[in-house]
Amino acid sequence: MMEELFSIERILGFCEKVCYFFIINLLFVISNVPALLFLLFVGGSRIHTYLPLFLLSMLPIAPALSAVMYTMNRMIQGTEGKAFRDYKKGYKRDFLQKAELGAGQLVLIFILWTNAEFFAVRIKILPLAVISGMLFAVTVIITPNLYMLISRYEMKNMQIVRTALVLLITRPVATLGNMAALLLMMMFYEIAAGTAVLFMGSVYGFLVMFMNQRLMKSLESR
Repeated sequence: MMEELFSIERILGFCEKVCYFFIINLLFVISNVPALLFLLFVGGSRIHTYLPLFLLSMLPIAPALSAVMYTMNRMIQGTEGKAFRDYKKGYKRDFLQKAELGAGQLVLIFILWTNAEFFAVRIKILPLAVISGMLFAVTVIITPNLYMLISRYEMKNMQIVRTALVLLITRPVATLGNMAALLLMMMFYEIAAGTAVLFMGSVYGFLVMFMNQRLMKSLESR
C-alpha cells in the first residue's frame, strides 16, 4: 500500500512539473507575440531582409527570458509555487532595467550585423568585416549569461555586461553548454515545430539554469 502511494505521489509530482513547464512556456510565448507573428507571417528565412522589423518584434524578449530563467531556477531549487505567480514576479522585477538591457543588446546586434555586411560586401575590408562578425557573434552568444544574471542578482546593467563577458571567456565549458542548448532547441523546432513551441522556451531556460548551477554558486560564495 505504501509503495502504491509513493508511486502515485511520484506520478503526480511529475505531472505537476510538466504542467509547470507548459504554463511557463505558454506565458513566454504570449509575452513574445510580436516575434511569433513575425515568424508566422514573414518567416524565419526572411529575417535578414527585414532585420530591423524582426529586432523590433524581439523587444519584449528580455523580461520574458529573464522570467523563464527565474522560474526554472526556482524549480531546480525546489521552491517553485504557482506558475503564473512565479512568472509574473520574475517578469515584473526590475522590468525597466531588463527592457533597457534587451533594447541595448538588439541595437548593438543591428549595428554590428550592418557593419559586418557593409565591410564584407560593399567596401570589402576583410579585417573590419571579421572583427564586426566576431563582435556580433559575442553579442548573440552572451545572451543566456545576461539574462541568467539579471534574473538572479541585483546589479546595474554595466556590471551585468562585464560579468557576462568574463563568464563567457573564463568559463568555456559553460559557454559551449549554453550554445549547445540553443542549437538543440533550434533542431527540435526544425524537426517538430508544433511540439517544440509548447515547451522549447521553458526547456531552454531549464537547461541553461541547470548547467550553470555550480557556476552561480561559485559566484555567490565570493
